[in-house]
Amino acid sequence: MGNVERGRRGVAQCPLAALCLISAAWGAEPPAPTAPAPANAARSPAQSAEVLTRQIIERVYAALDPRDADGYERLPEPKSGEWLARFKEVPQTLERYCALDARVRPTDACRTIVLQPLGEFTAEQQQLLEALREYTQAFFHLPTRLEKPVPLKIDAPGVELTRQVGLGHRHGDYTQQYNAGVILEHLLAPRLPADAVACMGITTEDLWDGSLNYVFGVGSLNKRVGVYSLCRYYPEFWGSQRQEGDEREGLRRACKVLNHEIGHVFGLWHCVFFRCTMNGSNSRTELDHNPIEPCPVCHRKLVWCLGCDPVKRYEGVRAFYLKHGLRDEADWLAGRIERWKKIAAREAAAVAGRRADEE
Repeated sequence: MGNVERGRRGVAQCPLAALCLISAAWGAEPPAPTAPAPANAARSPAQSAEVLTRQIIERVYAALDPRDADGYERLPEPKSGEWLARFKEVPQTLERYCALDARVRPTDACRTIVLQPLGEFTAEQQQLLEALREYTQAFFHLPTRLEKPVPLKIDAPGVELTRQVGLGHRHGDYTQQYNAGVILEHLLAPRLPADAVACMGITTEDLWDGSLNYVFGVGSLNKRVGVYSLCRYYPEFWGSQRQEGDEREGLRRACKVLNHEIGHVFGLWHCVFFRCTMNGSNSRTELDHNPIEPCPVCHRKLVWCLGCDPVKRYEGVRAFYLKHGLRDEADWLAGRIERWKKIAAREAAAVAGRRADEE
């Protein structure tokens, strides 16, 4: 569920591809005033960027209510091969997120999330699609519609939709990949429904994009569309038979990548503060290690963007987890709901106190 901005990939030889794509504006957060560095302490641009990033992260930690951060793990230094060891992400604070010009927000006329199946689906896979519709509606607290499947094909001469996978990269029966960028440009963007604040294509085919070996999904902020593949979440892709619990684990991965990709469509960048569903991932192992819920920083971004009641949103998501056997996630959310009620009550009282002082 990582994201790579067009033009800054540089991972053509990487055996584990980046996992999603978002068009976003990158730049440095204005630093806090500091004393001039000694002349003999000059830093390279890369070193200066790292120092600036660390300053922003530390300021976010310091400003966050410890009660809000309770239950979340700060991101440690990345290990070799992990997303942040390969890609230097720019921190997106809540203030920076709210100031974004190119940010999608629901309106009265445009507030439905549309899930668009692409290609053929078995009866079992169709049940998964309906579960993903339920999850999307609960997670983003917005009406969500599941459309009928459309063929995964385009009529655009000279455009490469598929390619054969090299022998060294084949798994199981998957010998062909589909071009995710082409799907966005030529299949999903032209058919974006008028009432859709976001449209996410879903396929069981393997995807690639640009010079990357594969992608789990890609998303475009400009066009409000994205696409992601379900195939790498299950053992069949790797040539193995399913075991007990594989369906539940596949659903967990599918939900995690789905909320991550749609989060990008709503303008959330990769999180560099805590373990979070908006963390970048460079492999399925790293994906599995990331949590399914947003951290306290990304949670506030999402609530601000959607204009939803956080408790009602949490309760809807927890009901989904309970229904589908995701017990660990449901238990964690139960504690989060109680903590958040107390945080919200304190913050409301503080706001009321400030208004009373102003009057």
